[in-house]
Amino acid sequence: MVEVRLRDVPQQHVVSEMGTVDQAGLEAWLPGAMARVAQRARAAGGLLGSADWPFLARSGCPDEPVFVTIYEGNPNEGPTSVEVCATVAAGGDRAIPAHREAYARVTKSQVTSGELGGVYEAIEKWIVTNGLTVARAPRETYWTDFVSAAADDEVFDVAFPVT
Repeated sequence: MVEVRLRDVPQQHVVSEMGTVDQAGLEAWLPGAMARVAQRARAAGGLLGSADWPFLARSGCPDEPVFVTIYEGNPNEGPTSVEVCATVAAGGDRAIPAHREAYARVTKSQVTSGELGGVYEAIEKWIVTNGLTVARAPRETYWTDFVSAAADDEVFDVAFPVT
């Protein structure tokens, strides 16, 4: 069962990299894109971590870099525009406007067992059932090292900005 919650997200300044990829291309491109935007964020005054974003509700967990990946389509259906962002205190390439989002936590095993699509579907259904509307493209907010995480560890959030 997917637990969907609501949260308010403040404006985020980010450095970003765009790519057009399908699912196989995403898996190859994403780690490098995250490394490149992290390097640019550090050069721009500092890569913000999970401790800098209380809305992530990660208290008691190690402070780790935060990345936001925004999908303008579904990479499982073919090449789509994807933006990988690293959060910084100010400046950056652009600002992601403050918004409210419906989100769900995702475990590593949900990803590796092919259940991620079901998480997206559950959130979309929850949005409609609760009388909300999707306002912008869905995103994944990463705040831990996926590769070294255990199967049952929460590794990122899937979120849809809503009104």
